[in-house]
Amino acid sequence: MEAALDQTACSIKLAGANRPAVANYMTDKCCNCIYLYMYPYTSVSVFLFLFPVIPRVAVVGNVDAGKSTLLGVLTHGELDNGRGFARQKLFRHKHEMESGRTSSVGNDILGFDQDGQVVNKPDSHGGSLDWTKICEKSSKVITFIDLAGHEKYLKTTVFGMTGHLPDFCMLMVGSNAGIVGMTKEHLGLALALNVPVFVVVTKIDMCPANILQETLKLLQRLLKSPGCRKIPVLVQNKDDVIVTASNFSSERMCPIFQISNVTGENMDLLKMFLNLLSSRTSYSDEEPAEFQIDDTYSVPGVGTVVSGTTLRGLIRLNDTLLLGPDPLGSFIPIAVKSIHRKRMPVREVRGGQTASFALKKIKRSSIRKGMVMISPKLTPQATWEFEAEILVLHHPTTISPRYQAMVHCGSIRQTATILTMNRDCLRTGDKATVHFRFIKTPEYLHCDQRLVFREGRTKAVGTITKVLDDKHDK
Repeated sequence: MEAALDQTACSIKLAGANRPAVANYMTDKCCNCIYLYMYPYTSVSVFLFLFPVIPRVAVVGNVDAGKSTLLGVLTHGELDNGRGFARQKLFRHKHEMESGRTSSVGNDILGFDQDGQVVNKPDSHGGSLDWTKICEKSSKVITFIDLAGHEKYLKTTVFGMTGHLPDFCMLMVGSNAGIVGMTKEHLGLALALNVPVFVVVTKIDMCPANILQETLKLLQRLLKSPGCRKIPVLVQNKDDVIVTASNFSSERMCPIFQISNVTGENMDLLKMFLNLLSSRTSYSDEEPAEFQIDDTYSVPGVGTVVSGTTLRGLIRLNDTLLLGPDPLGSFIPIAVKSIHRKRMPVREVRGGQTASFALKKIKRSSIRKGMVMISPKLTPQATWEFEAEILVLHHPTTISPRYQAMVHCGSIRQTATILTMNRDCLRTGDKATVHFRFIKTPEYLHCDQRLVFREGRTKAVGTITKVLDDKHDK
């Protein structure tokens, strides 16, 4: 491999110079790239992607379960003081710091070296993490998706679960409070989206032994219930970690960890388990590229930037893709000006990888969440209407034609109305084939996508079975 790298580096000519580059290189196993440094110093650097996809873990659970606190302890390597010290480093907004409640989707990374040791080292002055240094030192990196626990922010949590495509779900349960509030809602959401779940019971340092045992008993009963059909396993030593991690991808086994963010008890078992996780999905570079947009930004000096997940294929710097659909359902060609991954510039991204793209000659106001950037080979068509097989999880009354609710499908989040269905009405537990129509704008969909249908709390889940070729306007 080193000989190949030497040959590659020596074949690169500096712009305007008639001499080869000196092959100084350093592997970056997090960002799947190898730096080739030029001599004399120049801003040119080449990135070759060689390494696998980074596992993504969604962190869910009821408000006050300790989600952000646990991530603060894991990623910053400093125990909590019991008063919210650890979580302050993760919050993005002022109102989150004041209330202590997460209201937006946060992203954090945890790096492991080849010996399984955490490499995250916060800056000694500001306490912030340097993602570049973490990537340089890591042989494996886990991405955490920090989601909101409060019912008020359920739409944000559903968007994080559907749009950010997590490989695994970490369900947090406060040992003193037990299974309350949104715990069952978040567990049901993960099960509906076929995301493997493991449970972390927190605050065991302040919980009486009898209350902890009662919480664990209720948790095991819930996981064994007909709706979940999981096999709960209490993880108490390293042997349990290895057994559960090796069988976890089957989706039946559900490890349960008991930890304390204040004393650090059993934190080493959780870190070991996270280090053993691997991405569940394989991707092919030969497929036409497709990228879903989760967020948009306007960066001074750069222009319009979009972030999201590459669903399939390979996207390179300066590629021209089709961006859409706009409110009229059309797609426009757009050029990729630069690509960043894990806050580092790269030359290409593959299926399953998250990235940010700077786009040429387009305003941020022309782009919205739920749009896609797609290869022209696919000749994409926007659609107003689609059919889906849905299962009603919970509804206090009946669902009938002309009922409207919010549809979450990937990064799409839009109100849709039921036009027809193959039953007169739907109640809790019913299955049906339903014909939907979007209210506001057409969207890009394809068959077998999972969707969540909600009005307030989750009402139904399902799979798209048919995308109707509907080119007319509302």
